[in-house]
Amino acid sequence: MSLLAKIRSLSQAVPEAKPKVSLSARMGRTSVAIPEDQVISSSPRWGGKPVGMSTDLERILALARRTITPADAEALAEKWTLKLRRPGGKQRLFPIQGVALEELSIVGGALNPIGVGHGKTLLDCLAAMVVPGCRYAVLLIPPSLRSTFAREWAKYADHWQLPNLADGRYFITGRPSLHVVAYSELSSAKSTDLLERIRPDLIIADEAHSVKRRTAARTKRFLRYFESHPETRFAAWSGTLTSKSLRDYAHLSKLALREGSPVPNHWPTVEEWASALDPVPFPAPMGQLRRLCEVGETVRSGFRRRLVSSPGVVATEEGAIEASLLIHERRPAVPLAVQQALEDVRSTWQRPDGEELVDGLALSRCARELACGFFLRWKWPRGEPEDVIDLWLLRRKEWHKELRGKLKFAGEFLDSPMLLGLAAKRYYDGYKGDMPVWKSETWRGWREVEDTAQPETEAVWIDDFLIKDAAEWARTHTGIVWYDSDEVGRKLAAEGLKHFGPGKEASEMIEREDGKRSIVASIRSHGTGKNLQPFAHNLIVQLPSDGAACEQLLGRTHRKGQIADEVEATVYRHTREMAASFDAARRSADYIQSTMGTQQKLIYASFTFDLQSDN
Repeated sequence: MSLLAKIRSLSQAVPEAKPKVSLSARMGRTSVAIPEDQVISSSPRWGGKPVGMSTDLERILALARRTITPADAEALAEKWTLKLRRPGGKQRLFPIQGVALEELSIVGGALNPIGVGHGKTLLDCLAAMVVPGCRYAVLLIPPSLRSTFAREWAKYADHWQLPNLADGRYFITGRPSLHVVAYSELSSAKSTDLLERIRPDLIIADEAHSVKRRTAARTKRFLRYFESHPETRFAAWSGTLTSKSLRDYAHLSKLALREGSPVPNHWPTVEEWASALDPVPFPAPMGQLRRLCEVGETVRSGFRRRLVSSPGVVATEEGAIEASLLIHERRPAVPLAVQQALEDVRSTWQRPDGEELVDGLALSRCARELACGFFLRWKWPRGEPEDVIDLWLLRRKEWHKELRGKLKFAGEFLDSPMLLGLAAKRYYDGYKGDMPVWKSETWRGWREVEDTAQPETEAVWIDDFLIKDAAEWARTHTGIVWYDSDEVGRKLAAEGLKHFGPGKEASEMIEREDGKRSIVASIRSHGTGKNLQPFAHNLIVQLPSDGAACEQLLGRTHRKGQIADEVEATVYRHTREMAASFDAARRSADYIQSTMGTQQKLIYASFTFDLQSDN
């Protein structure tokens, strides 16, 4: 009997143990905050050397500290409203927008961790108007927000003096020109010289975390332009500038604030500070970073205070959304077949079709898919001969098993499958340099057959229990059912729910929804930048384990303009992997809040379940 047949024969729903609920949760809502100096591991061990003194630290200690009171912020909002509002305009700036424009006009650059829903789109439109001497500006935005930006621009044009929109219908002498460029355009091979052709003297990065990965093609082209044109000013804002490391935004801070950056500019110093600040199991001792701290202050608190008080840095430290945020959990009964499949994957590190899982990330991804009721298997649409397929599978399995064993004891430059593959290649190429090499027993065998077959994956559904449960929620609530896997999205759409997946049409249509019916939406396509305030209820089928991604997702409905008194989000926590994703997201959110000062929804929300309950 095949594995799939065995699984199907066992398909009988049985409830899992009822989770423990604390007295406080039974009596009502609980609002639980993670201490800002919480370490992921409870071990008291430290890792690495204490942070030492450096030229960067001396420079940062000497930076001015800026204090802006609420009254100051209100006055700046009024100042810039009067300067930039067109005759007959009715809108006025928020205090945080007034502060951001004032700082940008003085410093010429900006690093602004401004929370989701605090008016960054209007800053996109006005930034070029306040930077002295700006003639040509480029606004970088995610491609999914092009249509949203076009609609917002048309609305703002009735109230504000805006730059000339490149290729627009009107041109007003004396105003700068603004080119709107999608991040995806920077990634395109056809756009290698796009910035050189425009030659902007100001680049504005909305959702600036899109260029946090320095090895990505888009980021390399972006950085290359600044190397060629160091006089270019840079303004970056995002509610999620970082998710796990100082490395995410150190290069952005350097571009925006130059010698005024409160983050090290020298990369080895960035690495040293990250070892003490980042959310790792064994952080390095703070060492000389104690000079940023007051008595009794944690290293993250001291760093955060230094960061947000620096000229050119504007952060939203308080929530500006009147609606409260309430998070529930959902634990449907897990069918026996799904439970058995999960146990097999955890014990064998093999996907149900036999594919070896290389690392914990791959194992977690497979287990999360099984928690939804399906797994992926290989299919062979190109019709490779059976003996070719068998050899391909065998060699791949051997390679992956060796990789998994090696990763348990991996050192620097050997801590990922890709890096190990490169090390093995260097060994067999006879490399004699400083980079590590690895005498793999299986790499050559795998390389010999890797290109002989080109399989694809397809979903096999063990049980659609979670789909039925989500559809039932959609019938009893009016809200958004969020998913990550395309397989889950298609299955939910088959339940008769209006589906918004990838594509320009879906991106435009979803913001026209009035909140009077339940819909299904892709997190990857619509979980960032969209204004979905007509909805106040969310069911998150597959919660991201990244705090920044969760902040963006929850910010689609929990944002300014929400008229409901309360926004609710329900998350699935019915298996240990689903619960672990939630816990990882909260640790990530705690790191963001404790180092950037931007309040995170996963920290200040109220919870109707016990966060410490057994899973």
